[in-house]
Amino acid sequence: LHLPNRKLGSKGYTKDSPLTQIGIHQGLLTGEALRKAGVTIEHVYCSPSFRCVQTCDAVLRGLGKKDDLKINLEPGLFEWLVWYPESVPNWISVEELIAAGYNIDTSYTPKISQAELMNTHETCEEFYMRSAYVTKQVVASKPVGNILFVAHACSLDVCSRDILGYAPRSTSEMTKLLSKVPYCGLVTLAKEEDKWKMVEAPCPPLTHTNNQRFDWKMLQQ
Repeated sequence: LHLPNRKLGSKGYTKDSPLTQIGIHQGLLTGEALRKAGVTIEHVYCSPSFRCVQTCDAVLRGLGKKDDLKINLEPGLFEWLVWYPESVPNWISVEELIAAGYNIDTSYTPKISQAELMNTHETCEEFYMRSAYVTKQVVASKPVGNILFVAHACSLDVCSRDILGYAPRSTSEMTKLLSKVPYCGLVTLAKEEDKWKMVEAPCPPLTHTNNQRFDWKMLQQ
């Protein structure tokens, strides 16, 4: 219903689209489910894509932590660059997001800057390596407490694959996997005896029936 003012105006949303009201609500429900499951989050990293920022903000509101946890915007968490052959989207600036009410950490230094995301011919393996680098850098900073990454459907795999000890998937394997990832999909990693493992998520995934766009004109046939 409300979109932040941005330098490029409405044209800026062409490659950096917002969520629908349903999408925002899904993020809120996910945060509420995590809170009711007793999950506490101490650190938040988010892709600079506006839809990811909106999801992150909604999750934090559901957790009751919007005012307590600042969002670290991490360009390195952006999705595969090959899907943006012309250029990386001109994301909403930190200043514009703050003016719109988002709790962004202005002191955060990204692990990978926006300026480094120039190779739009990035291979699938390079995409996995980039995402793994961000994950390992965040973990290496030795933060105390649980870490939340909010990014893209592919991020569930590309950010966890290396730290779990697996090799990158092929392009066909990765893209096939994407079709099975729902909105607000959750993956939970836990470190046990100095080894990272994938464990059961603290709350069940969101499920609902498909609601296609209704064409009332079909009743005139």
